[in-house]
Parts: sequence; C-alpha cells; structure tokens
Amino acid sequence: MALETTRSSPFPPGFCISTSRLNISPFDPDSSIHAGFLVRLWNTDDFINSCGRTSITNPEKASIFIRNRVLQQYTVNQHGMFLVSLKNKDTLPATPIGTVSLMKGSPPDLHYTAPDIGFAILPEHSGKGYAVEAAKGVLEWAQSHLGIEAVFGFCDPSNQRSRRVLENIGMDFRGITGLRVFGAKTTAIYALPGMSKDLAIYGLDELDK
Repeated sequence: MALETTRSSPFPPGFCISTSRLNISPFDPDSSIHAGFLVRLWNTDDFINSCGRTSITNPEKASIFIRNRVLQQYTVNQHGMFLVSLKNKDTLPATPIGTVSLMKGSPPDLHYTAPDIGFAILPEHSGKGYAVEAAKGVLEWAQSHLGIEAVFGFCDPSNQRSRRVLENIGMDFRGITGLRVFGAKTTAIYALPGMSKDLAIYGLDELDK
C-alpha cells in the first residue's frame, strides 16, 4: 500500500458550489462518510461497467486515495473530483449521490492541457438530471472563478447516457477516434464551443497520425 502523504485542501472551510438541488463540495480524506461513499459508488455495477474496476475496496484505501490523489489535484490545479450531494429540507445534512470532476494529467506522463469533465451518480439516483446539473454547476464555477474556457468530455462511444449528458451541458461532438493518451482505446470526443478543432493544440494526438 502506498505511503500516505500529508496534504491539505486549498479550499476554504465550508466551500461549496450550490445548484438548485445539489451541493458540490471538495472531498475530505478525514471524513468516514466521504471515504465510505467513494467505496460504495466505485463498486456499483454501473460504475464498473462504465469506468472499470478500481482498487478502492474499503474506506482506508479510499481515504488514502483522497489524500494522495484528490488533494494533489486540488493543490496543483484548484480543481479535481468533487462530491455531489442532494440538498435536503430543513436542517438535515445533504445526502451524497455521486461525483463530478474536472481532471487534468501532469507531466511526465502523457497528458492534455485542458481538463476533461466526468461524472458518476448512484444507480438509484440516475435518470433525474443530477449529472447534467452537477456538470453545469462545475463548468460555470470553473469558467467564472478559474477562467477555464477549454474543457473536454470523453466517453466510450457506446455509452449513450454519458454522451447525452455531455450534449445537454452544451458540448460539441468532435468525432470518434483513438487518442494516444488513451492508448488504443476508441473514444467519443466532446469539447466546449469555441475550442480549436486542432486537438494537438491541447496535447491530444490521434493514433492514426
């Protein structure tokens, strides 16, 4: 097991991106609720079928992953993977239902310079527009607070649910191809309107070139 690295979140206490039905907040490695939820979400059949099986099989592993990987993204990029929670009435705490992310690789690994947006919602909460609402909320925050104007969306070409979400948040379909950063995997590519049609500008090279 990887050694745990001491990191702290760059977000102020209580930071939250609020939408009409959702709270979008940073992950806390010291929260047993956050760690337990990540284990639950990433081990659903829906997530495994879409993203593959991970090594996050218990709360301890989830907490280490959040501290070492998620907080690193926060520190380096001021964005990363966030917890999506359903607002409850009165004083009840919000209920975790999924994640939404703006992720970007870093050198020396193969990487691209614009982040890509991702989302995962528990099966029992899917089909209610939460992924679209969360993705729109994060995009609007990233554009207004971080000045981010270039964002990609990637998914398996056969994943119609993810493709509908990307289309519903206003992204343009840029085709299906194999990208070097993803090896031989064929990928459906989406991008925000106004981004260059030359993907190489963002560090994305097609395998066939």
